[in-house]
Amino acid sequence: MLNFKIIMVPTDFSDRSLRALPYAVSLAERYGARLKIVYVHQPSLRVSDVAWVGVNDRTTSGEHMDTARRRLEKIVLDQIPREVPVDAELLTGDPVDCVVEYARDNGVELIVMATHGRGGISHVLMGSVAEHIVRKAPCPVLTLKQPMSVTAAANE
Repeated sequence: MLNFKIIMVPTDFSDRSLRALPYAVSLAERYGARLKIVYVHQPSLRVSDVAWVGVNDRTTSGEHMDTARRRLEKIVLDQIPREVPVDAELLTGDPVDCVVEYARDNGVELIVMATHGRGGISHVLMGSVAEHIVRKAPCPVLTLKQPMSVTAAANE
């Protein structure tokens, strides 16, 4: 029998990625699980890495992380019922590597995430973060291509 105790929801704050949250909340309520909502900041290539002109990446990155922290706090307050235990985590690095490592290091038993549905040449050139996570994750991954209402899914 399935009995998830730790469920992870990676997000990039897009509407599509946040559509996975109701599924994760529903599963957390059903199994009495703890939610781990994770945002991964991927630092961009700095101008100073490729030319003599520099930018203050620490300031930009720090501001970005502060904004991300506030957004995570708002998600927890607005979208997670008080009875569901939740941790909101900010990570820095490659999104796939960070999600997989975090899942492994924190005993995550299920990852719930939406795909962005990228297709064509974009998918060929860049691949899919969700696809790579599915391949590398130490646990099952529930991917949601076209999210539907959790209530509708439960009533079918």
